[in-house]
Amino acid sequence: MKQNKFLTALIVLSTIAFFTTSWRAIPITPKKQWVSITGTYDFSTFPNTTGSYVTSGALNLSGYTTMLVGPLAAGKVAHCVVTLYATDGTITIHQNCEFSTNPAKGQWHIVSGTGAYANLKGNGSLLMPPNQEAMTGYIYNQ
Repeated sequence: MKQNKFLTALIVLSTIAFFTTSWRAIPITPKKQWVSITGTYDFSTFPNTTGSYVTSGALNLSGYTTMLVGPLAAGKVAHCVVTLYATDGTITIHQNCEFSTNPAKGQWHIVSGTGAYANLKGNGSLLMPPNQEAMTGYIYNQ
């Protein structure tokens, strides 16, 4: 009889503890890794330019790239869409560029990818010496 009361009390307390305890999922932190992406472009076909790129750090790629330049605010700023083509997918980067400094500067972020780069995210700073887009920052694999 005492054993039944103890067992019942144990079940009741366990049930209360189960329903009053908050369960939280352990967040998965994306792995942050440094990257450098340098594109060299032929601006004679502005605003649709083509060129080549090379990366170092967390990505070791090179290949063909395109850039669509969307000028804003009387040539002082621009929004550019850069696509890097690799053998195992593509990476699409949006850039916000400011031309009030020498060299021009800005920010970039990866907005999408295909193939091996479908879940790739990243961002960083941008310098634009003549005919180049020199991006440095971090990528995050999820």
